[in-house]
Amino acid sequence: MPFNKEQLVGYDQGYLLHKFSMGENTGTHMDAPAHFIKGNLAIDEIPLEKLVVPIAVIDVQDKVESNPDYQLTADDITAWESDNGKIAASTLVVLNTGWHKRFGKPTQYINMDDSDVMHFPGYAPDAAELLVERDIAGIGIDTLSLDYGPSKDFASHVIMLKANKYQIKNMANLDALPATGATAIIGVLPVTGGSQAQARIFALMP
Repeated sequence: MPFNKEQLVGYDQGYLLHKFSMGENTGTHMDAPAHFIKGNLAIDEIPLEKLVVPIAVIDVQDKVESNPDYQLTADDITAWESDNGKIAASTLVVLNTGWHKRFGKPTQYINMDDSDVMHFPGYAPDAAELLVERDIAGIGIDTLSLDYGPSKDFASHVIMLKANKYQIKNMANLDALPATGATAIIGVLPVTGGSQAQARIFALMP
């Protein structure tokens, strides 16, 4: 659902006022666990201490160049950990696929083929399972979904959200982040009972 803004009051009346509407999943946004799992945390129930957290960035841009449907695997994570250390609990794990560079070109960003199948990278289910074992705060990515484009069962969504972990989609400027050492401040709209909500995410650099 696209963003829509309507002017209600103009300067000729003394001030400017608008109303706006949009879908929960417009732009950079967070999925609450309640998005898929009834009874799990809604947006407004996610604890503040889970919204100011360390960031671990896994860069797979080289693999995505040759395979737009690339899925991060558990082996990719353990290989990253061998270079950067084990991912700590309550970390935001972010997958930098390079897809954010396409955001201003919707056709390339969605990347739909003639059979109406989208093609973009994501997290494989075994990667999601390992990250749940690590007890992370949540995961993020610079694409439309945490599951890769052709997914029909959204298995990684189910694994993460069932474990009460949040997800962030359509992230930007990931090339500015180091693999470790930065801290995320996730400013998400605390919509009562929301299944998803827009977020502006800052990184404090080491």
